[in-house]
Amino acid sequence: MAVLTAVQEESEAFREVGGLTQRLRGKPYYVAEGSDAKYPNVVHREIDRNNIQSGEKVRDVIEHWQPELLVLCGIAGGINGRADVSVGDVIIPPYIHYCSFAKLSSQGARRRYIPFDYPSINLHQDYVAPLRDDHSWLTDTLRSELPEGCQPKVHVESLVAGDKIYGDPDSEEQQRIVQEYDEAVAIDMESVGLCRGVAASRNNPQYNPRLLIVRSVSDIIDDPQNDESRKLWRPYACAIASHFTWRVVTDIVEMEPDPRRTPEVAA
Repeated sequence: MAVLTAVQEESEAFREVGGLTQRLRGKPYYVAEGSDAKYPNVVHREIDRNNIQSGEKVRDVIEHWQPELLVLCGIAGGINGRADVSVGDVIIPPYIHYCSFAKLSSQGARRRYIPFDYPSINLHQDYVAPLRDDHSWLTDTLRSELPEGCQPKVHVESLVAGDKIYGDPDSEEQQRIVQEYDEAVAIDMESVGLCRGVAASRNNPQYNPRLLIVRSVSDIIDDPQNDESRKLWRPYACAIASHFTWRVVTDIVEMEPDPRRTPEVAA
């Protein structure tokens, strides 16, 4: 499986948690020390910020590895007053809205749509939802890194993907997006790139990748102290998202058979 991050701070946090210290020579991929370079269980790549760049890099990852699962791990901005979301919380969206494709007219913004995949329902049911009540993913190591009293919650709620960093409570565009997508609890800049890249890869009936998105809230976008909060909480949110992702990834590796090593593949 492939775990993808958008920026350096997210990447460093995940590689540290997962022990992915070995870079494949001449390639932008990291694996665990001693991994089979051709068939590692987990491979990591940084895919850059914004949906266009992330989509391009996702297609490269799929072409190179054909992973059974792609996970986007990192941070997002929470929306005030939605599902009691706080900084540090984990967001696992079952549904993604894309807010940047629209026609602007005298009647306002008219949304336009493109096809893309969504996170896999069975992953949410089997691996993610149980962790809302099972706090074993909050390891002693992670707890020691977080501010005193921080107890991240897990939310399975919708997310908005855009192509801008939203953090101005007075912005008319931001207010319109928050009002329009009234059930979404967070916003990021890369999720649709992943979802579109996976959808575009479905040209082979033998290849059926799944995807999952893990976000931790680094700031509340409609908070006047947004910038200060992001600077303070960004490293914490990166660590939280990485630990949660690693727990889910290791659960899947342990519980599901490796399709590359089944008798059918060997034959």
